[in-house]
Amino acid sequence: MNEAMRDRLRAIPVFENVRETEAEERVLPDNPLPLIADWLLAAHAAGQPEPHAISLSTVDRSGVPSSRVLIVKDIDGEGLFFATGADSRKGREIAANPRVAAHFHWPVVGRQVRIVGTAAPVGRGASEADFAERGHDAQLAAHLHQPGPLPDRAAALDEFERLAEKYPDEVPAPPSWTLFAITPTEVEFWEASVDRVHHRISYRRENSAWHRELLWP
Repeated sequence: MNEAMRDRLRAIPVFENVRETEAEERVLPDNPLPLIADWLLAAHAAGQPEPHAISLSTVDRSGVPSSRVLIVKDIDGEGLFFATGADSRKGREIAANPRVAAHFHWPVVGRQVRIVGTAAPVGRGASEADFAERGHDAQLAAHLHQPGPLPDRAAALDEFERLAEKYPDEVPAPPSWTLFAITPTEVEFWEASVDRVHHRISYRRENSAWHRELLWP
C-alpha cells in the first residue's frame, strides 16, 4: 500500500459541514418518493451543485454492471424519470435487464438516497416532449451518438457543426430518444451524523404498499 497516499486520503475531512439534524420518523410519508423530492430541493436550497444528478447502474446480459451520472428530469408519486438514447449502452442494458440501481449524493447536507427498482420507457409522446425541452445545443448533441468508436475529437465537432447548419432552429428528436421511468421497489434514506451514528431509513415495496423501518447506522 502507498502509505503517503493513504495518509493523504485519511487527512481529507468528512462530514465537515454536516448539521446536527435528523430525519424524524414521525413525520415521514408513507410513500418515499415525495421525500426524495423534498430532500433534493433541500439540497439545492443549501447550495448543493446539481442536486438532480443521480448515479444510475445497469447490468448487461452477462451480469456485468456499469454506472454513470445523469440528470433526473422529474419525480412523481410513482417513479423518477431520466432520458437517454435507447441505443446507448444504458438503454441497451435496460432492454436486456430492466433491474437498475440509482444513488443520490448530497455532501453539502450530508445526505444520500439509494434506490433499487426497474426502468422502462414511458412512451414516444413523452419522449418527444422531453426532447423539446432540451436546449438547442443539447438537442444537437443527442444526434451525435453513432455505432462504433469515435475516430477523433475533430470528427465529433465536425458532425456537431454540420447538424447546427442543418437544424438552425427546430431540431427533431432522434428516433432512439427515450424517456425512462424508474419504478422503485426499495429506497433507503441516509443522513450523516458527526459521531458516525448515522440515521438510516429503509422503504420496501410489497405489492402496492410501502413498508418502512429503521436500520442500524
